[in-house]
Amino acid sequence: MANESENKLLFRMHHIIPRGLTSSFDIPDSGITLPPSPQDIEIQMTWGKVAAKAWGPVNGRPLIAIHGWLDNCGTFDTLIPLLPKDLRIIAVDIPGHGLSSHFPPDIAYNYVDTLLAVERMFERFQWKKCSFLVHSLGGATAMLYAGVFPEKVEKVICLDIIRATPTISATVDVRLRKTVGKLLKYEADIIAGPEEPISYESAVERWVSGTFGSLDEKACRILCQRGLKKLDGGYVFSRDRRLLAAPLAFIPKEDQLILARKTTADVLVIKFIDGPYFEDPEDYQEHMEALRTSSKCVRYVEIEGKHHTHLTHPETVAPIINDFLNYRSDSV
Repeated sequence: MANESENKLLFRMHHIIPRGLTSSFDIPDSGITLPPSPQDIEIQMTWGKVAAKAWGPVNGRPLIAIHGWLDNCGTFDTLIPLLPKDLRIIAVDIPGHGLSSHFPPDIAYNYVDTLLAVERMFERFQWKKCSFLVHSLGGATAMLYAGVFPEKVEKVICLDIIRATPTISATVDVRLRKTVGKLLKYEADIIAGPEEPISYESAVERWVSGTFGSLDEKACRILCQRGLKKLDGGYVFSRDRRLLAAPLAFIPKEDQLILARKTTADVLVIKFIDGPYFEDPEDYQEHMEALRTSSKCVRYVEIEGKHHTHLTHPETVAPIINDFLNYRSDSV
């Protein structure tokens, strides 16, 4: 335990940006000054649609916002109003989440599908470059994209994650076996019929308890706007039940380090101290150093809060993000 504590301290000394960063943008109080209501849009895919919310001016700086596992793009509803007004933000529902289509039967979810959705967004909006604001699972996807298409990514802002949780070779057989078993179970459940409808209040309570205190009731009600659908006088969750069979893919650490070294985008990682730690501190440090191979700006900041702090307390996150968005590494 002593070595683990020492490793965490060493990692923080090397990587943490001093707390108290200020932004050149005025940050309004949460819930007081709001931009015009976002526009609901759809990006057509071969298997259905990816639903999204579009915020800000059409000709603004492009930014794609991608939520975490089992959430939806509502996770950014309280944070986006505090960000610079010159951003054109497309906040998407990942395939199988929110209002996006579910995959056809026998087609499993993985990171590549979200990469395809991002590519189709580039085609639709005729972007040459964009930035990412991503949380948890969304961060894993964006970091993969930034390594595969480095010329298309300007900045990546990762909330409470640094990359996809790497595959552990020693246990990959056990994990695959469990995943296949879970997928078969959930597929059978879907064939048997829809979930039993529950009351709205029960759905909120279940969502709160499922996050172990990361979400409060107010935050859950925001997510429920896209995360529930009416059925027989009650409500069921809109996400594909097969997503509960996570993980979405198996990606070795070595592959992700290669992509990190190819990443040229500026990278900001905001770690919520009371959020989950998917890897050991030395693994985080190794990945941060890999990012610095080609990126001119890599920041790591820790703040108090749980896994959904960006939704429950956006005022603690926005100044750090705005400072980073306003920073130009090419001018240094």
